[in-house]
Amino acid sequence: MRISGVGPDVPQVVNENGGAQSATPYRFDLLDPIVMFRLAKVIGLGAEKYGDDNWSRISAEDHLNHAVQHIYAWLAGDAQEDHLGHALCRIVLAAAVEQTEMNDHPADVFLAE
Repeated sequence: MRISGVGPDVPQVVNENGGAQSATPYRFDLLDPIVMFRLAKVIGLGAEKYGDDNWSRISAEDHLNHAVQHIYAWLAGDAQEDHLGHALCRIVLAAAVEQTEMNDHPADVFLAE
């Protein structure tokens, strides 16, 4: 597997202070850190309840069904748990399951230039 934008052959950029580094096409700086903490908390709760790798034995379709359930619970005003955090987690897990089921080099499909 080769992820675009990572590796020894990536072009360099120089910042306004003259510092050189690899160019990156990814904008991790735009991800909201609090949302990432919510995601990590929810996946941790799932790991405590079901085991660390249980999510990988669930189909993408089942993950998405549960994501939709959490979205509708949130829309209905249910406040028993972090429904948007759970929905986000299930969508991320569905994408991870889809990636691994596609082929031996799943990231190539999504991360190619």
